[in-house]
Amino acid sequence: MREAGMIVFLALLCCCAPAHANTLRERQRAVEHLFDAPCARYQVPKALALAIARTESGCRPWILNLAGRDVRPDSREKALRLARAALHSGRSFDVGIMQVNAYWIRKYHWPLEQVLDPATNVRIGVWILAQEIRRHGLNWKAVASYHTPLHKNPERGRIYARTVFGHVKKILAEK
Repeated sequence: MREAGMIVFLALLCCCAPAHANTLRERQRAVEHLFDAPCARYQVPKALALAIARTESGCRPWILNLAGRDVRPDSREKALRLARAALHSGRSFDVGIMQVNAYWIRKYHWPLEQVLDPATNVRIGVWILAQEIRRHGLNWKAVASYHTPLHKNPERGRIYARTVFGHVKKILAEK
């Protein structure tokens, strides 16, 4: 009986894994055009920006990270409500496809309504990445710094960069 249960479990796992990957690719395809203009403007490789979006949000437009926990509201309005509460409480949080951090939102006084707009979110995220590339060059340090200040946690940054580069390889292989 145990063997039969394990076979069913493995069959379900095999069936479900490709569906998840297709869903990610479908989400990416739905937002991919948003990367064209900002990547060209800021001279950021599109595959790299898309890989960061995959890593950060799975290309989900309304996703938030609140206190290290992903929250997936089903609407822009719900995401906006949660982001406003986090902003007003002074907490750190990340928003949208590129997971723009509250640090940037506060520093530049960007309205949350704009940061939650998928096109604006991508433009801001690509701009932030471009700043890191200018600072460090087009290398793992720039990618790591998009996510984690290197002076605070270089190992966490290296792990993040490896994950992003894994997504870059997948994106280039899918083309």
